[in-house]
Amino acid sequence: MTAKNRPQSSSVSEDEKKTAARQKPQEGMRETIEAIAIAFILAFVFKTFEAEAFVIPTGSMAPTLYGRHKEVTCMGCHLPYTIGASQEIDQETGILMRRIEDSVCPNCRFPNKVKDAPVFNGDRIVVNKQVRGYNRFDVVVFKNPEEPHVNYIKRLVGLPGETIRIRQGDIQARRADSEPWKTQRKDPYRQNDIQLLVYDDRFPAKELLETIAEERWAPAAWNAEDSAAGGWPATQNAWQPDREARTYTADASDDQMHWLRYRHLIPSEEQWAGVRSGYRNTPAVEPALITDFCGFNADDSQYEQGLFWVNDLTLEMTVSLTSSTADGTLILELEEGIRTTQCRINTSSGQADIVVTTREPGLEEQTSTVATVDTGIAGSGDYDIAFANVDDRLSLWVDGDLIPLGDVAEFQSEGMNLPTRRDLCPVGIAAKGLNGTVSSLRIRRDIYYRNDILSFRPEEGISRDPQMGAYWTKEIESGLGDLAASVRSPEEYARIYADRFSQQNEEEGQFEFRLADDEYLMFGDNSPASKDSRLFDYYSRPLRNIHSSRYAVREQDLIGEALCIFWPHGIPFLNGGRGFTVFNHKAYTYGNRVEVDRTYPLYTAPFYPNLSRMKIIR
Repeated sequence: MTAKNRPQSSSVSEDEKKTAARQKPQEGMRETIEAIAIAFILAFVFKTFEAEAFVIPTGSMAPTLYGRHKEVTCMGCHLPYTIGASQEIDQETGILMRRIEDSVCPNCRFPNKVKDAPVFNGDRIVVNKQVRGYNRFDVVVFKNPEEPHVNYIKRLVGLPGETIRIRQGDIQARRADSEPWKTQRKDPYRQNDIQLLVYDDRFPAKELLETIAEERWAPAAWNAEDSAAGGWPATQNAWQPDREARTYTADASDDQMHWLRYRHLIPSEEQWAGVRSGYRNTPAVEPALITDFCGFNADDSQYEQGLFWVNDLTLEMTVSLTSSTADGTLILELEEGIRTTQCRINTSSGQADIVVTTREPGLEEQTSTVATVDTGIAGSGDYDIAFANVDDRLSLWVDGDLIPLGDVAEFQSEGMNLPTRRDLCPVGIAAKGLNGTVSSLRIRRDIYYRNDILSFRPEEGISRDPQMGAYWTKEIESGLGDLAASVRSPEEYARIYADRFSQQNEEEGQFEFRLADDEYLMFGDNSPASKDSRLFDYYSRPLRNIHSSRYAVREQDLIGEALCIFWPHGIPFLNGGRGFTVFNHKAYTYGNRVEVDRTYPLYTAPFYPNLSRMKIIR
């Protein structure tokens, strides 16, 4: 009888039961250990070769990425906005060094008290480490040779073999000295993602409007003699504002063009103080140039705010058309120094002409239609429209879709494009032969890359800022206050800016970044508050036997491309929306001891995911 035919016992011996009992947990334990080991190996391989998660520590890439930050609701206009708070803690130890107490609203410039506002950690992002090739304006993680133990994240603006320069906030590049400089343009979808707020009409500062300020959007008519209003004094016409609903309705059934105009009426800190104290002689708010003010940077930061005129603007709005004649026209207009750009939409056919007018000093004014497109804005209905003049390129969006304008809507500025009085009222909407309403008016601006007044030559007589690694000449530095003080006088601003620019070229030479075949240039989106290629120092690299350009990031230092924000901070709830404290900050006390600061929560619970900021990084 073979073994397989041997009869089986109907019972199992006690010894066999004990042996099986011992083997089962051992096998289960072994399988568990093997599974954990395999998971760790796979995670290690994935992290090493494919992707890795990073936490953003600082605000140098705001508004694209948030480091440690606070979310604030302005007490002046009720706009919700975000400010950086990474400067509160020591980045190495996480110990609280100080508390940010003040912040200025980007919408109405109200000085908000933010000491007790809740604080949140930075965005958590996924980085692709298997990148075949990097493109301009990608967001990249890299090692800075000055601090090889620290991971940096910036936007790539310069490619190997190029020479890069900054002109009035834009990136220009060329590969040979014989080639012309070309403004580098961001992908329109990326451009749309990273712009900063100038003014949101849904959040007016009512306290200002009741005392010393007029509405920023107002019916107006061009008057070449009125320099105080930028040539656009307020007047009555077909536009009827509803100040409570924040809508503007035009019954423009005649053949006249009726204008609604934006005036950049920005109050000073002193004017806000006068209003809050009830001081009767507080001067009225006057229009100013739009500048590179960044609301993310707290008021007590070391960075100068609002120094440079920004001419790259986007107008966004909702249009509700009721009726239109055959010649009904809606015009969107953006000013940019010597150049006026218009999108002229026939609201009956939906066809739009893109028109550019140039006023070069000493030359005759020239107007040309550079593109004609079908917008789909025809007849009654609601339409979301955005018209942008950014990076020397015009863009038009209708209901979230980009309307292709072609290369003819791109242009190259020669020399400097300086502001004129028209830039005090840089955005306009006109209506003729139609009935309709515009609402949700919002103006945003492009990133303005600073590099206009810094000196990088470590010579005698030039003092070093130890925190930034940059060098400032006292003569050039003194021009910062002059620029900030002249933003309400475009002619004066233009004169000072041109003088400082000439002085810089004479004393320091042209600021150009020449890149070798394995070097890249990296800038932070939060240009006033970013240590990046512009501010890397002279001394650290030679000490480590690294001889790349001072400002360059070598190809071997690149880690990967940022893909997405997979976990921004959670949104607390309960306890009045603040949650309950789980951990507090640790801070230095008397005697240099580290103790828990029970007045400042570090982590709170419960919370739910902030889905609105889980997004692809552009």
